[in-house]
Amino acid sequence: MKKITIDSLMDIRFMSQPKFSPNGSYIAYVTSKQNKEKNTYESFIHILKPYKNWEKQLTFTGKESSYIWEDDHTLLFASERSEEDKAKKTEEKTCFYRLDVEGGEAQKVMTFDKTVTDILKCGKGYLLTVRENLNRLSSDVASDIREEELDYHVVEEIPFWANGQGYVSRLRSALYLFDPEANSLKKITPTFFDVESVDINDTSILYTGVCYQDVRPEYGQACLYDLETGEMKSLLPENTYSVGPSVFLEDSVVLPLSTMKEYGNGQNRDLYRYYIKTGLLDLVAKLNVSIGPNVLSDCVYGSGKSIVSSGYRVIFITQHEYHSDIMELTSDNILTTAHSFEGSISAIDVALDYLCFVGQAPNRTSDLYCGPNEEIEKLTDINRDFFETHQVAEAKSVAFEHDGHRIDGWVLEPETLEGAPAVLEIHGGPRCTYGTVFFHEMQALVSEGYLVFFCNPRGSDGYGEEFADIRGKYGDVDYKDLMAFTDHVLSLYPMIDKQHIGVAGGSYGGFMCNWIEGHTDRFAAICSQRSVSNWVSDFGVSEIGVSFDSNEMAATPWDGMERMWDQSPLKYAHNARTPILFIHSLCDYNCPVDQGAQMFTAMKYFSVPTRMCLFEGENHSLSRSGKPKHRLRRLREIMNWFNQYLKVENR
Repeated sequence: MKKITIDSLMDIRFMSQPKFSPNGSYIAYVTSKQNKEKNTYESFIHILKPYKNWEKQLTFTGKESSYIWEDDHTLLFASERSEEDKAKKTEEKTCFYRLDVEGGEAQKVMTFDKTVTDILKCGKGYLLTVRENLNRLSSDVASDIREEELDYHVVEEIPFWANGQGYVSRLRSALYLFDPEANSLKKITPTFFDVESVDINDTSILYTGVCYQDVRPEYGQACLYDLETGEMKSLLPENTYSVGPSVFLEDSVVLPLSTMKEYGNGQNRDLYRYYIKTGLLDLVAKLNVSIGPNVLSDCVYGSGKSIVSSGYRVIFITQHEYHSDIMELTSDNILTTAHSFEGSISAIDVALDYLCFVGQAPNRTSDLYCGPNEEIEKLTDINRDFFETHQVAEAKSVAFEHDGHRIDGWVLEPETLEGAPAVLEIHGGPRCTYGTVFFHEMQALVSEGYLVFFCNPRGSDGYGEEFADIRGKYGDVDYKDLMAFTDHVLSLYPMIDKQHIGVAGGSYGGFMCNWIEGHTDRFAAICSQRSVSNWVSDFGVSEIGVSFDSNEMAATPWDGMERMWDQSPLKYAHNARTPILFIHSLCDYNCPVDQGAQMFTAMKYFSVPTRMCLFEGENHSLSRSGKPKHRLRRLREIMNWFNQYLKVENR
C-alpha cells in the first residue's frame, strides 16, 4: 500500500450538488478534481439511475458546476465553452447550455449580460439570482472610462469586503424574472436587498436575506412575491430574527429563525411556520442543534442544499455531536430523525419518499447515498482506486471527561509509535466540529511518522448551546479542554516522544495557536494559520469584525477594550518561546493578514524563531479550495516546519 503524501491530494475527487430529476428517475451530481498543471479545478456533471447500476458522465470540459433539471430528461447549466462565452474586462456575461441526458450535444440557449449565480425554473420562464455591483457604471458609459473605474473601490458600507468576493460595498444578490418568449428581464427585489436563499412554488417566490445601507444587520427578512400580481409581502417583523434558508411546505413557509437573545448571533435557529392564508407565525420545533453541515474536512469542494421540501415534508441537515443527522418536519408538524449518518453530510435532495445526499463516511471521502430514510444505500465510490492503493490511518476514539463535560477526541496512529513525534490539530469556528471523516492533511502527517490527535473542546458545534457558548471566555475553558486532552492522549500513548509535540490550527484554531504561544512552552513547534491575534484591531478590518468579534468577545473597543485585549493573544506575546510558523492569504478578509503580521512582528521582536508564508490571490479557504499549487505549498510549509523542530534526525 502507498503512503499518503502531500501530492496525494491531487488524486482525490470531490462530490457536490446532488439533485433528483422531477420524477425521481435520475440523480445528477457534480464531481471535481484538481488540475495541478493548469493550477485550477475541473468540474463535471454526472447522472445515475438509483439502484439500476447505471451511471454516466454528461459533461467533459471541466467547466460545469452549476445546473438545474428543466424536466425529467433535460439539464440546464452555466458554462464557458468558447472564447465567445467569456466576458470582457469591463463586461458581465453568463451563458446557459441545455443538454438532453438521453443523448446529443449541449446547445447554448441563453446569454445574459449579467453575472448569474443561480437559475431556477419558474412557470414557463426562469428566476435568476444575479450578483450586482450598484457602484458599477452602466454599459452606455464609454469602455475606457468603465475600465478606469476598475482601479477604484468606493466604500460606503460595512462590511466593505468579504472572503472570496473582494470589495462588497453596495454589492447585492438580486432576483430577476426572465420570460424567454418575450425575451424580457424584470427585477423583482428592492434595490438594496441582498438575497440569501430562494424557493418557488406554483404561485409565489419565497426569498430571504437582508435589506440595508451603511451597516449590514444581523436581523434578516423573509418575503413572498406573488407571481400573478407582482406584489411583495414581508413575513417577519423588522429587527426580530436571524433567518436561515427557508422553503415552502404545502400552504405555509418553514423558516429557521433565531432571536439571538440567549446565545448571541451564533445561536442555533428554531423552526417556525408562517401560514400564508392567515399570516400566523408559529414556533413548531425548538432545536438545540445547528442546521447545515459543520464537520470539517479538507476534501470537500462545491456546494449543495442543506434544507429542501417535497410536498408534505421538509428535510434538513443537522449537526449532532461529531456526525450528521437528516431531520424531517412533516406538514402536521411532527419532527423526527429521518436518517442518522455516522459521518458528515454536505448536501441533500428529496423526491417523494426518497432522499439522497453527499456524505463522507468514517475515514472516507464524499460519495452519493440514496434511499427511503433508514434504508439508505451507498451508490458511488468515486475514490475507490485511491483507497484501495493507499494506507489510511483510521480515527480511534479517545473521548474523555473534563470539567463535567464529555470531550470527543480521536487519534490517528503512525506505523511506528515508539518515539514518534505528535501534532495536536485544532479546528476553526469555533462553532465547527471535527469528526471521523477523511482529512488529507492529517493523513499526510501520519504517513510522515506523526501521531495526530484532535478533539471538540467547548465552543464546538453539535453538543448544544451551552457547550458551544464561549462568548467572553476565549482562551479560558477552550484552552483548558485542549490542554487536558493533550494530557489525556499522552497518558494513553506513553511511548511517543512527549518532548516533541507540535500544534496546528486555522482560523479559530489559528487564534488558539497564537494563544498557546503566549501561555505554555509544552509544545516544540506551532503552525498558526489564518489567525486572529488582536481583537481590538480585528474589529475594524475583518468582514465579520463588527458582528462576530463584538458577539464573541462580549465587548467592543468602546465599551470593553480591556476585555477584548485580555482575550487577544498579542497581549501575551512577551511570554512566547516556541518556534512558530504563520500562514496567511493576502485576500483573506475573514482573518485579515494584519492579524498574522502583528503576531509575527512580536515574535521577531522577542527573538522567537518564526517564519511567515503569504499567498497571493488566496482567501480564508486556502486549505479547502485554494489553487492546487498553493494548497501543496501550504502543506509543504507545515510539514517542513514540523520536521525541522520535531523530528529526531533534525535535532
